[in-house]
Amino acid sequence: MNREEEMALRELAAGRCAIQKVIDVLGPLSLWSKTELEKEILKAITAEREACAQLCDRFANRMMSAEECAAAIRARGNT
Repeated sequence: MNREEEMALRELAAGRCAIQKVIDVLGPLSLWSKTELEKEILKAITAEREACAQLCDRFANRMMSAEECAAAIRARGNT
C-alpha cells in the first residue's frame, strides 16, 4: 500500500472523507475482501493514533499545554 492509499484510508477512518474518495484512490472496493479492507483501515487507525501520541510526547517534553497538543492534532487533519 502506498502513502496516498494509506492517507485515504486514514481519512475514511477519521470520518473526514467519503467512500468515493477511497474508491478513487484504491480502485473498486469490490476487488477487496471485507477482511482485507478492515485490516487496512485498522492499520491506518493505528498509525494515526501513534502519530498523535508522538505529537503529544513532543509537546510534553517541551512542557506545553494539553490545549496546544490538541490543537496540533486537529491541525493534522488540515494538511
